[in-house]
Amino acid sequence: MTGSYSALDPQKSGYGGSPTWPSEELSFDSGTAYPSSDGEKYDVTNTEERAPRSLLPLEKLVGLPMALHIGVLVLYVALCFVWIAGLERNIQVPFTSASRVQTWLNLISHLIMLAFSTAIVAVMQPITTRSPFGNLPQHLTSISDKISSWNGLGSSLLNLYHNLSFPVTLSNAILTTIYFCTLSGLGISSSFLFNVPAVNETIIRNNMATQIGSPSRSGFIPPGMNLSGIPPTFTNLTFDWFRSGVGVGMLLGNNATFYPGLSANRIYDTLSVPVSSSSNPTAVVNYTDFHVKCGSVPGVSMSAQSTSFYTDTIIVQNSSGVYGIDDLRSAVLLTIDHTSSPSSLTLYDVLSIGNDAGSNMSISRLWQPADVLIRVPNNNSLSSVGRNLILYNIYNETGRVSGSQAILDAENSPGSPWSFEIAMFPDTNYAYNISTSLMVQVIGCSLTTSTGSAQIDATTNRLLDVPPLSQGASAHSIWGDWQPDLNTSNTLEDAWAAMFLRSRSVGLWSDEPAVEPNPVKWPSIDFRYQWLLGWYGGSNGTFTREQLDDVWEKCHIPTVIEDYLTTRLFGAVTAHDEYGDTTRDPSFSNATLGALESALASATAMAMWSAARASTLMVTYHSVVTEQMATNTSAMVQDLLTIVAPVTGSTSVIEHTPVGQIILNVPSLLVGTMLSAILLALCMYILAQGDASRLENTPISDAGLLSIMSLDNSVIAARLSASSMDNVKARRRAGAFLVEIVDGRLVPVEEAD
Repeated sequence: MTGSYSALDPQKSGYGGSPTWPSEELSFDSGTAYPSSDGEKYDVTNTEERAPRSLLPLEKLVGLPMALHIGVLVLYVALCFVWIAGLERNIQVPFTSASRVQTWLNLISHLIMLAFSTAIVAVMQPITTRSPFGNLPQHLTSISDKISSWNGLGSSLLNLYHNLSFPVTLSNAILTTIYFCTLSGLGISSSFLFNVPAVNETIIRNNMATQIGSPSRSGFIPPGMNLSGIPPTFTNLTFDWFRSGVGVGMLLGNNATFYPGLSANRIYDTLSVPVSSSSNPTAVVNYTDFHVKCGSVPGVSMSAQSTSFYTDTIIVQNSSGVYGIDDLRSAVLLTIDHTSSPSSLTLYDVLSIGNDAGSNMSISRLWQPADVLIRVPNNNSLSSVGRNLILYNIYNETGRVSGSQAILDAENSPGSPWSFEIAMFPDTNYAYNISTSLMVQVIGCSLTTSTGSAQIDATTNRLLDVPPLSQGASAHSIWGDWQPDLNTSNTLEDAWAAMFLRSRSVGLWSDEPAVEPNPVKWPSIDFRYQWLLGWYGGSNGTFTREQLDDVWEKCHIPTVIEDYLTTRLFGAVTAHDEYGDTTRDPSFSNATLGALESALASATAMAMWSAARASTLMVTYHSVVTEQMATNTSAMVQDLLTIVAPVTGSTSVIEHTPVGQIILNVPSLLVGTMLSAILLALCMYILAQGDASRLENTPISDAGLLSIMSLDNSVIAARLSASSMDNVKARRRAGAFLVEIVDGRLVPVEEAD
């Protein structure tokens, strides 16, 4: 320091007296003491005369302080635009680095805000602590409060507390506290600006090879046919489903086996090579659903006839021993005449019926050793092209045979079943009828299809949305008169009828004549059955070719599809009693019309699936034979045939890989934007309207201790020393008097006067 000041002792001259000046001569320049050039007296320069003209309020808002405050607001506004545009979401980081990236981003944003805060305080503190000296006179306590409150948030809060107990600069204390709280809030919000949550990144792989799930209709056309495109109908085609029908039996049981491309009544495309990835890849593929509608067949008349008896010996083994029981039975021809269609249709089947009261309740040996109850009657004139199917269910109306029951519709109605009555030796003088407890339900079904797109798991080829097992059935299946679909086209529906016919589907065992003395398998041609001789009038066991063709048309061994339908509706066979009757598992029984529709739809899907993927469908084209060729017995026309081959396609695989996506924390961003706007408004007020607006009038360059001590404040010191200074409140009261600077001296206003 260039001058020494007296102690805080009261002076004798005036209030507090005049100060005793040091021997060294000083002069003041802008409130700073320097030695005088003439060495006689102190020269105090009048700072008011040297002060520049007052700046306009707008001119005071141009400078580094405003630039820093505006910079903070611009930074937050820019982040708001980034958030609105969603630009930050385009930045992705590895999932394993997401947490680390989030920490570094928030640390960097906090350091940037910390740098701004440090710079703002560094430029604002000298201005605000120096500015009270440019707006005198003020209370000494007021000057002290304004200087001390700018030491930081803690000092401003403490100063606010003191002003609440002894108000001097309450508004300034509130302003300063809000300013530092706003600045601190910006520091906090900047630490939570960014989040890096885990999201699924979408990666699309185009042109991935697929295997088409539906049989190719263009593949139905054998090579060599002079056709352009698919013909409008399949009239000249014959579909052989023998090998495709083998897979139908695999649908029984708990259906635990998964077949890629097959689910309930749906067949769908699959990826040729599944994707090996842990990123949950999916693909959109095409599918075909099969829907079956069944009901009672209108305009039906039935008859059952037999011309012979035969005896089967049943070996019984129980606690009484082993013995044989002769069972008198008849091979019965069942005829179903359907006359309501545009052309009359007659269907045939042959079954074995017991003639005594005990065995006619048994329906398990109608086609021994098979336990089928649902049969598809046959007619050689039936075309393999069509969308309709007629079948029948035979059951015991007494309900005493396990698994034998009527098929009920959604209204628990059995429809109008036919009572099975056998006409023995018809058209003879000794004809008579045999009543049985058997009933027959004749059922007609039609097929429709629907197509669409579905998502599959690209790693397993499984459907993400699996259709229920009952989806192929109608919503409300009732017996109402069945309306056959007589339309013809070149769709998959038109290849359906042959799938279940005896001549186009696989049997449960080989279909050859039984020549054993006592066959255990029901044959389609059995020379042992005398009804054949009686029916056709043959002798010595000989038949013409026409007679054999007729037998072949009317009798067939049980098929895989018949066994499948029986098991689906009535449950699996668990045991047989000594008479051959079956015991079925009732827990798996669902003898409803809807269950029959669902079973047919699932069987259709399995056969179509096998045909499309395993080359199991053979299609034969029958050439149009001219009349001349037909009359020429030496001419032979070779039919063209083909095996439907699998077809490939392509699709896109969509992978969802977890990655870290940078997003802005909206609450922190909005809070920070509001705080930066408030901080800018406070800065503008402080610079333009507060004490800082008179900053050019201050006699000192800053409010530091050395700068303040450059003023002669001995009178103030003497006055304060006369008061009690024991506590903060007392000191604040002691300083509650106006002061100003006169000739480089900080004096009370009354002393200046």
